Amino acid sequence: MKIALFIPCLVNQLLPQVAIATTELLEKLGHDVILPEGQTCCGQPMTNSGCFNEARSTVMKLLNAFKGVECDAIVCPAASCLVAAKENFHEYDNSPEAKAVIDKLYELTEFLHDVAPVDSFPRAFPHKVSLQLSCHGLRMLELANASESMKPGFNKMAALLEKVPGVEILYPEPRDECCGFGGTFAMDEGAVSAKMGNDKAQAHANTGAEYIVGFDPSCLMHLDGLIRRRQLPIEIRHLAQILNDAI
Repeated sequence: MKIALFIPCLVNQLLPQVAIATTELLEKLGHDVILPEGQTCCGQPMTNSGCFNEARSTVMKLLNAFKGVECDAIVCPAASCLVAAKENFHEYDNSPEAKAVIDKLYELTEFLHDVAPVDSFPRAFPHKVSLQLSCHGLRMLELANASESMKPGFNKMAALLEKVPGVEILYPEPRDECCGFGGTFAMDEGAVSAKMGNDKAQAHANTGAEYIVGFDPSCLMHLDGLIRRRQLPIEIRHLAQILNDAI
């Protein structure tokens, strides 16, 4: 498939290794990957703060970067940014061109699980991993079922990792409690955010896992800062990094 990458500003500026791993992974799987120019923020910090008018120009700049791009899918390695883009694009532009972009938007996990499934990964990753089930991916994209859900259990990230030889999957308790990042929430309510993040980081460390693996770079970045400050014996990895190393 021909894939246009949507690389959010947070990934581009703070976690470029996630973008590189995503690109390498998709290319190793045989896809033709392009990076449309002109991408910028999805507008999530502004719209989450109620600044809808101020967000318009930023959101439209991002949307216009993908309008008219010939591709089969637009893939993003960040669940919360993808959700924000979908919602914001629809909010500011109801044109057929905007709908064509929205219909092609996929988060990386759902793309590899639902759209272009991968049968197996040849290289082993013999490590224990604790899964970070971030809120937007769970409740907005249904990448796994949330603990309050009455639906049968499923977890698309775990399903992909189970195809990597040697991986042992673990979960913190509670398994899907918020890490406390929440974008601007971490600035507006810093003490609460830090307490939630410290609790989550400790819960992951208590599993005995070597790595926290997740699909949302913003949550992983938040946890990484708290882990390094407290010198906990665990590291963060994005799903793309694990899968890329397994090919």
